[in-house]
Amino acid sequence: NDPTALGALAACKAANRTNILIYGVDGSPEAKAEIASGSQFVGSGAQSPISIGVESVKLAYQVLKGEAYEKRVPVQTFMINKDNVAQYGTDGWQ
Repeated sequence: NDPTALGALAACKAANRTNILIYGVDGSPEAKAEIASGSQFVGSGAQSPISIGVESVKLAYQVLKGEAYEKRVPVQTFMINKDNVAQYGTDGWQ
């Protein structure tokens, strides 16, 4: 996850290890800020908490109405990197 990757980044900086590329997961605002800064934190695999919330509410509504529902609901995932980080912004979740 991104907090662990940020810890790895701090360790690399402390050890002056600039030849290691770091990736995280979740697309956190802190990770996106590092990606945007051009540091060796180069990417974060992400999903949208907003989309997950929307799908969860839809599913809960189906359950409450007694309707059939899917037991697995896939959500879109994507990679945030230097080429698209501006699209997602660095001040919040996507």
